[in-house]
Amino acid sequence: MIDIPALWHAYGGLIQGGGGLVAGWCGSLARSRAQARRDQLDAGRQALDLAATLAERDQAQADALDTLRRREWVLAGAVQDVYAEAIAVRLIVHDLDAAAGRPLRQFRPLPPYPFPAQGDDPAAGATAADTAEPRGDNH
Repeated sequence: MIDIPALWHAYGGLIQGGGGLVAGWCGSLARSRAQARRDQLDAGRQALDLAATLAERDQAQADALDTLRRREWVLAGAVQDVYAEAIAVRLIVHDLDAAAGRPLRQFRPLPPYPFPAQGDDPAAGATAADTAEPRGDNH
């Protein structure tokens, strides 16, 4: 029969050293796997934080764009009112000139309205607009 205490006494140091190596290796492997898992979770958390930050920035830009569009509509309405008034004044002046028997005054052309979409210059492509109706003999 094998005498286990004597065997342990003779080779116990080697067995413990080998067991320590195996246990150390297993512990190191478990530690590296746990660290890799933590790193993966940290990367996922960072990605979620980044996605939330980008969503907030996109919402802020959408809100700013909406505000700018509203301002554009308000300004376009004001330009339309001024444009209509300018045409009305030209017609009144032409009526007064015709009633006084003078030749119709020539005005500088108004810029096109609504503004052309392709150019940055609102006066691009402005043409002379005939704002007076042809008149017959007004006696």
